[in-house]
Amino acid sequence: MGPAYGTNYMSFIVVGVAVNVFLYTNLVDPYTRIARSYFNGTMDLYRLSPMFIFTPLLGLMTKSLLDDYPRLLVVGAFGVWLFGAVFQFNYWLLALGFTALLLIAAFGIGMLSASSFYLWNIKRGTEPVRLIVQQLFAALLAGTYYPVTVLPRPLQWMDGLIPQTYAFDALRRSMDPHARLSRAVLPLQKILPWSPLTVDVAALALMAIILVPLGLFAYARGIEKARRDGSLTRWQ
Repeated sequence: MGPAYGTNYMSFIVVGVAVNVFLYTNLVDPYTRIARSYFNGTMDLYRLSPMFIFTPLLGLMTKSLLDDYPRLLVVGAFGVWLFGAVFQFNYWLLALGFTALLLIAAFGIGMLSASSFYLWNIKRGTEPVRLIVQQLFAALLAGTYYPVTVLPRPLQWMDGLIPQTYAFDALRRSMDPHARLSRAVLPLQKILPWSPLTVDVAALALMAIILVPLGLFAYARGIEKARRDGSLTRWQ
């Protein structure tokens, strides 16, 4: 596992699993909510109201936020009590900051996912943004179950394209009592003259700055396209 992340494998696993559960709402819920509004015939009603274009979606996501976010604590508690995971909270503000950046960047990806419903007319099956980011990169390459150092070098660079990679790295360093904050692991950390945590925060901040406006823009374009085509709602 390497000294950068400590020596407790269960702590390593719990961080990866808990963060993926925590992120589900931001990554998946935007597309799910739009799909339900379309098939239930309510999207036209939302657009006829004087609400801002993003308000219906954000309102629909509120219930999921209240349901899903507390699961982070549940997963973490089970990891500690049942499987012997060990965490420290000396850097809890740092961990909270990295979590916030990750949620913001993930929301941008979720909005890109939601935009595909109308913009690319992907109304059935698994849309490509979720497939690539959540089911392929995050599950297999970002270091959820094993360190990225076990992967071939080209795949390690591919890991750097999603925010989960940097969030996993930062959270494991800041929460495992035996982790080493200064040990470079990710390819980007090895080539930049900054500390690993500085690289993590810079990467997450840059992704958030790019992905959120891009996701909002694509979503708005998709809604406008559907409005012009008369396809905001499935007519029974």
